[in-house]
Amino acid sequence: MTVVVSVNCKPFERREGGIPLKARERLRISVPWDFPLERPTVNFTHDRYGAFSHVQWGSSICVHQAPDVEWQATRGMFGFMQRLGEWLRAGAAGELDPVGMPLHPPVAYPVANFRVVPTQNAPEPTETYWSGYVEITREASHAAELGRWIEKSEEVPDIRLASVILLPTTMPFEYPTTVWDLIVALMERGVSLTMIRLLMTIGVLRTGEGKCAIFVLGAAMRGVSGGRLLQHLACWRMDVAQTDKLRAAAIARTDDNPIDEQVFYAWAFEAKVEWCRVLEDRPEIVERRDSVSPAAYWRGKSVTLMGCGAIGSAVAMILAKAGVAKLRLYDNNVVTPGVLVRQGFDRRQIAYTKSSATKVNVEVAVPGINVIEAHANVAQALTDEVKRAEIFDADVVIDATASASVAASMELHFRRHPIPHPPVVTMVLGHNADRGLVTLTTEASVGATQDVDRRTKLALPRTTGGAAFLEEFWPVDPSRRAIFQPEPGCSSPTFRGSYADVLALSALMTNVAARWLGADQDMHRALAVDASCNQGRRPEVELAFAPYFVLRDAIHAYQVRFSHEAMTSVLAWTRRSERTQADRTETGGVLFGQVDEFLKVVWVDEASGPPPDSDASPDAFVCGTAGVAALHREKIDRSRGSTTFVGMWHTHPKALPNPSRTDLGAMQMLLSDKDTFQGRSFLMLILGGTSKRPILSAGLFERGDYAQD
Repeated sequence: MTVVVSVNCKPFERREGGIPLKARERLRISVPWDFPLERPTVNFTHDRYGAFSHVQWGSSICVHQAPDVEWQATRGMFGFMQRLGEWLRAGAAGELDPVGMPLHPPVAYPVANFRVVPTQNAPEPTETYWSGYVEITREASHAAELGRWIEKSEEVPDIRLASVILLPTTMPFEYPTTVWDLIVALMERGVSLTMIRLLMTIGVLRTGEGKCAIFVLGAAMRGVSGGRLLQHLACWRMDVAQTDKLRAAAIARTDDNPIDEQVFYAWAFEAKVEWCRVLEDRPEIVERRDSVSPAAYWRGKSVTLMGCGAIGSAVAMILAKAGVAKLRLYDNNVVTPGVLVRQGFDRRQIAYTKSSATKVNVEVAVPGINVIEAHANVAQALTDEVKRAEIFDADVVIDATASASVAASMELHFRRHPIPHPPVVTMVLGHNADRGLVTLTTEASVGATQDVDRRTKLALPRTTGGAAFLEEFWPVDPSRRAIFQPEPGCSSPTFRGSYADVLALSALMTNVAARWLGADQDMHRALAVDASCNQGRRPEVELAFAPYFVLRDAIHAYQVRFSHEAMTSVLAWTRRSERTQADRTETGGVLFGQVDEFLKVVWVDEASGPPPDSDASPDAFVCGTAGVAALHREKIDRSRGSTTFVGMWHTHPKALPNPSRTDLGAMQMLLSDKDTFQGRSFLMLILGGTSKRPILSAGLFERGDYAQD
């Protein structure tokens, strides 16, 4: 149904630049047969306002800029007329493009089923115009992608090009539909006919036989109202027959026979403009859809990804789409048929190395990304100075190998080379891919993956909801320890889970890592997440760890890492002694942690005060043993073997923390006792000075130090 209505426009305020509406305007409303599922359209009954934005084809009113979102079928004709009234009021006041809102771009009605994709920001036109070329970087039957811009004064490369004219002014809101009208519009804006013809001729000469020539026109009509105007790009193409004809004429031209001009003008006077749809990809025009996502952190970063299997193949694609500038891939396995159900590969990639297959997938998704792949054992690569430097030549290192050897190799490197290094993110999945664990060690941390895993293991029993994750990643239940071999007898143990499981957890862990890295805090971090959706489960546990207090063992050069809790406990017991005992009375207690002879690291996780049978005086502190065995057993059980008795601490009030003969004798007796304590080494911590100004020393004593001939 079509109806004509007369609208009283007298109440609408008129402002400069607005549509000069008459006192009454006649409007033609067309109501489709499936209204209100389909919205009505409306036209002026004349074309006087065709030069204004939001008026197309001379009379059609753009009542809705985004009909799919703005049209509400439930409001019916009442809602439509209300919106039309708002449009007329805004049009009269010149507020159809209000300050701060996107400008409505001009219209070049596409007639060709062909798309053009500009990818680089357009040059700034001069006072007259900018002319030159743009490189066609990729082309298919349905689309062409544009790369760098080349000014006409530059040397024109012998590559596929599109001719370009960019204007510092505007064009008509509706672009011409014939070539000659388009040429006239350009001439009216200062572009000479000769320049137009020469640019188009060079364009066809840089177009291969059997292909369409492409032309680009820009006008200062894109951006936000009230802001800087950018180039609105429109593209059209010349059909294959005419392109070949004009190219042949240009090649055949002589001074006596300017046949190319004759062919050009004959075509221009008769041809219609074959406008193409432009799909914008210029950074100055398009705001990335992930701009407020945690994934925005990865944009422009260089990342080393170790492991291209279940997690790695998913993370690589996530990072590529997030805009990483450089991606270095490491893996030492090949794609097998069994992994296709949950890894980002297809059957055509069976027997490819996983690193090379991942590189192919990433480059297909994001052409131009800098991807380097290596089919290599990461643990071994970390022992090679040159390869190790390549691995850490990144803004972030992600370990998706789930390999204890890789973790140990990295830990050893950080221990031997205590210099700033990139943040290291690790990701691992549980037995059924319904739980994941992601950790972060920062640039200045003294430990790496193995260290933060250990701290996570110790923290989970004390965290609400942590018990389930502890049993997942450090199980004691024999059924949880049973390995899954998809090909019994000849395949590596792995986890059970689908592509959906892997992708969901990998994406979540990558976003969590981005959030941590973007926070720029010098903290070890861990997140255990549950994606099983089972009732009663806490979905995640997030942990943050303060930096260690680090001492160097003066005897064997071990690195002694005191947790914040352990050091706080030692200082608290020292303050208590200072308050309740004479100033010079010594105190002490027991240290619990772990000694790693391979890494030459001592972790001190917890410290107790003096056992009740201890003897404290100004001359010495003799640590008792009452209750120590029970403490020792409780910590072994709670930490699942990671925290045991490692030594003792005591004070030298208002003195230097140098071990006395009594201290050395006590360590010799401790190490000689083969019945009570079975350790190969024990730590002695001495706190000199006061609790407010402590002076600390640590020494690790080994049984071999007291070996008898």
